[in-house]
Amino acid sequence: MPPSRTRDDQRNAEASSSKVKSNPKRHHHRNHHEQESSTAPGVQKVKAALRQTRRLLAKDNLAADVRVETERRLKALEAELHQAEVSKKERAFAVRYHKVKFFERQKVTRKLVRTKKSLESAEDESDKTKLSSELHESRVDLNYILHYPKAKKYISLFPPEVRKGEEASPASNADAKRTSQEREGVRKWIQEQMEHGDLPEEPELELVTQHGSGKARAQKWPQGAAVITKTQPSRSAGVQEDDFFEVDENDETSS
Repeated sequence: MPPSRTRDDQRNAEASSSKVKSNPKRHHHRNHHEQESSTAPGVQKVKAALRQTRRLLAKDNLAADVRVETERRLKALEAELHQAEVSKKERAFAVRYHKVKFFERQKVTRKLVRTKKSLESAEDESDKTKLSSELHESRVDLNYILHYPKAKKYISLFPPEVRKGEEASPASNADAKRTSQEREGVRKWIQEQMEHGDLPEEPELELVTQHGSGKARAQKWPQGAAVITKTQPSRSAGVQEDDFFEVDENDETSS
């Protein structure tokens, strides 16, 4: 004789079945990926559409109005492909440099807070002038970290050799000089954005408000820009960069 099922057993079975069917976390995770794929088509999807469009344009007997419309679509797809590739690169760099930016942001923020407190308690005018200059430099550094061009390889403000107190070998001085010039070029661009009002003069307030309201943002990094400053000495001149922080000119695009 088969065992009889009680009402409690039936209720437990129904409850466990409903949990399996509706997992809110799994459902949310799936919806997030579906929304992401629908709003940001991948590079391969756009490339496939480009191939179809070019095959259509290659036909000799294509009607004039269809050809005009297809050429317009081709230009739109080429622009979409460029944006998709830039977005893909930005996401990769965001993941790659998240950790180093986090630690540098902490270091710069702590220095900024100390400088502000010292400035508030300073009485000598020369000390105030010096501390005001240091405070401005720290704010430029903080904006550098927060608003570094997204599609450009991140150049650390504090390279490994600087953090460890090591000296660069003479053979690496040329690469170190180039990297230092690139770093100062981005800092100069960041400072110009602050002067124009496109970036906040007090970026520490942006951190307090969870990146603020988004009203002040840097303009796009110039296409193919290799801004090099010779008037401002690099704070890390002569220090060799490792591959993790080094700028690869072939990988640079506008953000």
